[in-house]
Amino acid sequence: MTEATRVRIEQLTGDIEYIEQLGEQGETSTVYRVETKTGKYLLKTATRARYQEWLAEEAIVLEEWMQREPGFLPEYVGFFKTEQQSHLLMKWRDGMTLTTALRQATSDRRIQLWQAFGTYLFQFHQRTTGRTSQDWLTERLMTAERYVASGWTSGTMDLLQQLKSSRPDLITANWIHGDCTTDNLLIATDGTLSFIDVGAMRPGDRRYDIALAISPIINDSAALDAFYEGYRFERLTIPEFDYFEHGLYSFF
Repeated sequence: MTEATRVRIEQLTGDIEYIEQLGEQGETSTVYRVETKTGKYLLKTATRARYQEWLAEEAIVLEEWMQREPGFLPEYVGFFKTEQQSHLLMKWRDGMTLTTALRQATSDRRIQLWQAFGTYLFQFHQRTTGRTSQDWLTERLMTAERYVASGWTSGTMDLLQQLKSSRPDLITANWIHGDCTTDNLLIATDGTLSFIDVGAMRPGDRRYDIALAISPIINDSAALDAFYEGYRFERLTIPEFDYFEHGLYSFF
C-alpha cells in the first residue's frame, strides 16, 4: 500500500491503527483489512484497467443500495484513485465465504447450506423490475464484444456469435447478483447470508444467477435438490444452464 493510499483512507476513516493484506481476490484486486479508532474496514485495490472498471461499478452499486436497502450490502465508505490504481473502501463484515463454509461442513451441514443458498437467492430474486431480461442480455453481449476486442476475456468471437443467435426466451427482469458463486456469498457466525463483490448487481436475467450458483453441484442430485427446495422458482433446463454457465459467463 502506498503512502498516498494511506492518506486517502485516513481522510475517510481517521488514523489507521492496523493494516493486514488478506491476499489476492482472484486476479481482480488486492484485499486489505484496515482497523482505525472508528471501526474495521475492507479495502479493495485494483490495478489493471478491466478490474478498475469493475471496482468502480461495485462502488456505484454499494452507494446506491445504501439508499435503497440500508444494511443489505456492505456499507460503502469511499472510492478513490491514486496513480495507476483504484480503491474501494467499505465497512468490514465478519464471516467466511460460502465456499469455505461448504469445504468445512459435514455432509448434513453441506446440504443445509445449499438449501440456505437457494432460499437466500429466491428471496433476493423477489425484487422484480419493469424491464425484461432482453435489455440486460443485450448489454452483456455488447460488453462481451468489447472485452473480446480489448483482449480482456478468454471468450471468443465465434462463441459470442453463437450466443447472439441462440438467445433464450425473455423473462421479466429481476434484480440479480451477476456473479452469483459461492465465493461471493458471506456467511456470518449466526448463519446469516449476504452478498459480496456486487459490481455486476443490476436488473437482469435470474437464470444467469442460478446457473452460476448451481455449477458446482450440477451433477450432485442431493445438493441440487436441496438448493431448489430453497429456490422455489422453476429449475433451469440444460440448454439454459449451458447458455449462461458455459457460454455467457466465459466472457466475465
